[in-house]
Parts: sequence; structure tokens; C-alpha cells
Amino acid sequence: MEDTFGQQSKLDFENLLNETSHALRSTFVSKHQRFDEFFLDLLENTERSLNEMFRYYTGGNVNLEEMLNDFWSRLLERMFTLLNSQYVITEDYLECISKYIDQLKPFGDVPRKLKAQITRAFIAARTFVQGLSVGREVAQRVSKVSSTAACIKALTKMLYCPYCQGSIGVKPCKNYCLNVMKGCLANQADLDPEWNQYIDAMLL
Repeated sequence: MEDTFGQQSKLDFENLLNETSHALRSTFVSKHQRFDEFFLDLLENTERSLNEMFRYYTGGNVNLEEMLNDFWSRLLERMFTLLNSQYVITEDYLECISKYIDQLKPFGDVPRKLKAQITRAFIAARTFVQGLSVGREVAQRVSKVSSTAACIKALTKMLYCPYCQGSIGVKPCKNYCLNVMKGCLANQADLDPEWNQYIDAMLL
């Protein structure tokens, strides 16, 4: 009999513990699920924003300021929903909150500062990479020189006249070589001032 009561007491105790902890366990499960959904959603939003930034960097028609504003609005909506999980919050309500994000300033001055820094960084990066692309194109076009008859004659004289005298290993002097090159690259030489300005601008 004592063993039976002992077993029943054990069972009653376990049931009581199970019932008492059920609400707590359910709360943890619910919170875990909501946070997991929130964080994955946040990562998805961040990925979307990064993709937009990448599109801007590669020359896409993206409004950086609008994209960053949208990011902070979505973040506010997710945070508000998570922190008020005991309520049913409609999309209209969230949209209303997003409209007043500038007045509410839930993230303080962080969005404004980050927006300014990110915008400056991306504008500079995109401008620089576009500048490099222009430089590559110019260098490629300039390298395709159409040699004139006078240029070919001057080159032949400079490079092969020593052969006639049996001086195969003799190289032309520097000034002579430069003069011939200037004659052959006369059209390209006109680009020199602009090219120097371009290089200076890229180094700033």
C-alpha cells in the first residue's frame, strides 16, 4: 500500500511540475519562434538592401536615400512587432508607424548618421570604379595606333639603319627614340593635359 501511495505521489508531483512549467515552456517556444522569424526576416531585409546597394555600385538606377529609408522603416516594423508580441498588429498600423519614423526617432540619430556615411561611401566607390572603367576604355582606344607612312619610315630608320652598318646590337639614344615616338604618337599627345587631369582626379 505504501509503495502504491509513493508511486501516486511521484506521479502527482510530476504532473504538477509538468502543468506548472507548461506555460513557461510554451512562452519560451513562442518567443523562440517569433524571434527566429524576426531575425530571419531581418536578414532577408538586410540582404535585399545589400543587393540594392550592389546594384547602385554597379551603376544601377537606385535611389540610395530611399533604399536606406525603406530599410529603417522595415526594421522599425519588425522591432515594434517583436516588442509588442502580446498584441495583434495590423499592416495598416505598422504603415502608420513607419510614416512617423522621423518624429518618433526610435533609433535615435543612428539612421541619419549611417545614411550619410553609407551614401558618401557608395557615391565615392561608384564614382571611382566608373572612373577606372573610363580610364581602361581610353587606354585601350589610345593603344590602337594607326601608324602613318612618316611614322613607319622614322621607326625603320631608327631601328634598322644600324643593321646596314653591321651594328646590330646598337640601340638608338634616348632623345632620338623619344623624338620618333612623339612623331608617331602626335595625335595621342594631345590627350596629355586631359589625361593628367584625369589621373589627378582619380588620386584625390
